[in-house]
Amino acid sequence: MKIVCVPAAGSGLATSRFSSDSPGYDPSRRVRGRRATGWLGALAACSLAVLVSASHAGSAVRDDTEALQARLDAGGNVFLPKLPDGHCYQTRGLWLSRDDTSISSDGACLVALGPGEARIKTGTGRPVPANAVFFLNHSNIRVPPPVRVTISGLRITVPAAKRMYGISVFGHETSLSKLAIGGSPLADVLIGSGSEGSGGMTARVTVADSVLSGGQRNVISAFGVVGLRIEGNTLSGGRARTAAGVRIRAADRGQPTLDVQVVHNTIVGNAGPGVLVDLDPPNGAPVLASGIEISGNQILRNARGAPSPRRGGIVVAGGQNDGNGGLVIAGNVFRGNRGPNVLRRRATSPAPLAVSGAPSRPPVGLRDVGDWLQARLDRGGGAIFLPNLPDGECYSTRGLWVSHDGTTIDSDGACIVSQGLGPIRLHSIDGDPIASSAVFFVNRSSRTTPAPIGVTIRNLRIVVPDPSMYGVAVFGHQVALEHLDISGTPKDDVTISGRGNGNSYAGGISILDSTLGGATRNAISATAVIGLRIEGNTIEDVRDSPPGQPAAGIDIEPDDRGQPALDVRIVHNTIQDNAGPGILLELESNDGPAVIATELEISGNTIVRNSARRTPPKRAGLVLAGGQDGGGGELVLRDNVIRANGGPGVLGSRLILRVAASGNDIGGNESGATMGVRLG
Repeated sequence: MKIVCVPAAGSGLATSRFSSDSPGYDPSRRVRGRRATGWLGALAACSLAVLVSASHAGSAVRDDTEALQARLDAGGNVFLPKLPDGHCYQTRGLWLSRDDTSISSDGACLVALGPGEARIKTGTGRPVPANAVFFLNHSNIRVPPPVRVTISGLRITVPAAKRMYGISVFGHETSLSKLAIGGSPLADVLIGSGSEGSGGMTARVTVADSVLSGGQRNVISAFGVVGLRIEGNTLSGGRARTAAGVRIRAADRGQPTLDVQVVHNTIVGNAGPGVLVDLDPPNGAPVLASGIEISGNQILRNARGAPSPRRGGIVVAGGQNDGNGGLVIAGNVFRGNRGPNVLRRRATSPAPLAVSGAPSRPPVGLRDVGDWLQARLDRGGGAIFLPNLPDGECYSTRGLWVSHDGTTIDSDGACIVSQGLGPIRLHSIDGDPIASSAVFFVNRSSRTTPAPIGVTIRNLRIVVPDPSMYGVAVFGHQVALEHLDISGTPKDDVTISGRGNGNSYAGGISILDSTLGGATRNAISATAVIGLRIEGNTIEDVRDSPPGQPAAGIDIEPDDRGQPALDVRIVHNTIQDNAGPGILLELESNDGPAVIATELEISGNTIVRNSARRTPPKRAGLVLAGGQDGGGGELVLRDNVIRANGGPGVLGSRLILRVAASGNDIGGNESGATMGVRLG
């Protein structure tokens, strides 16, 4: 059989023709690399066509899985040509795990044959199969999920018996456009996932100009979305009684829903509501649910079979737990829906516990408070008071788990000294044990409970003589640290992250009016934050021990590109005499720029005499490195005094942030005012 392959225009492949009798032709050869270009790319496309054609010719039931999966594993630009005579590619679920993969077509169709192979396992060891025609996720748990993936121009059919999704998106920066998905998928498009006690973020996803129909559960289901655009689509035929055209959901109270636009769609004939905004998880109102817009849509003949709690054109349930979440519903056309145009349901989930009653105090004369205090913290939230001891004495304790909502730990200036690690109560997603490695370790104590919210720690002096320990570790949400004095030689005075908390970020954190000093790595390290306020603090004397640490007063640095740095305010602090930079915004991780890094502000700070040693890797008063992937992130930099620092006042490194600078006093620094950045 002679096969002639003609690469499609615009596919990134060479325009020369290759056939099965060309010199050097080998249909079994796979092309590896980020992008297949030139004759190698053409050969890869030809190999796909050969395998698909052979599959069709040699068996009664075609199965194109192997050929399609091999092409997706190679990454780059993948063009699926329309098959002749109305034939469709038939495939099991396909893993799409490579960054910068683009799948396009001139209208080719694919039919689902069932789930594909399992390449990863959940934290409990359960294999995860590819249960969507395109399953966008990492194939290796130690590699981040894919970014910058586009799929366009395809028709996808999922028979009901296959129990599959059309497209599942667990990566960031994904664009789906000009698609037709039908049959009876569980959902035409699934974005993110979540359950009670566990729900992370999926960022910057677009679904546009597509015709999606027949979802058994919903047409589009979206969990934990930040920066979602659903625009210009026709969404119809959701089948179950509650199946919505669009369901935006927070499954856990820590799962964020931010910056969501459902605009200019036709949402018609779904058994459930046209749009369901479900912000009512069973374990409490969401910490973050705001910036949601539903406008300019045609919402027609929905909710015909829906039960009363979901009987409406648009149904909104619950909302942000402080009552400040923003939802705009405007300019929609409602016709023929059962129930009201907009049905607003009150939250049914429990409110967080409030602090009340007389505070608990340690027994008189007790100095090693570890056992007593851990037992008290484990009983529940409420107020705990540690009275100041006479003659400058300090309490002592091993690391303490702070895991209950509404916990306040207060004092009149008492001192508490770390005696090392506390118990192991969690494991990370890759199995590493997590012990309480801070005097106060604010995190959930088991995988089945949510991260704690509403914790306050104030008016204490915390001494950490062990450089492997932290002063305070924050993995919960809506946590306030106020009027603390942290010293000794902690690894960080304060570390903020989402490790092991079920949400992969910490939200609504404030560090106020405190004195932080003596850390060996950074005074404040923040790896995954949404809503961080650092204000009115004195941050000093970070040591750089062993040499080569960032040694910054404040280090905002995602561990991987999927961790957010969103809505961060560093204002009115004195940051001085640190071995490394006063402030380090290191927004490019080892696997690339942060997916979300914007709404950043550094204002009114005094940043002096930092980068006092030459051993930290970056030296300046302020370091701005990387930024939000694609260059959309914004930083306000104003009214800071940045003087007498080692290196330049402000150092830019591979900077892609948009910096709005004004009123800064930058002078007398070792290497001048700025380097690698221009401040207007």
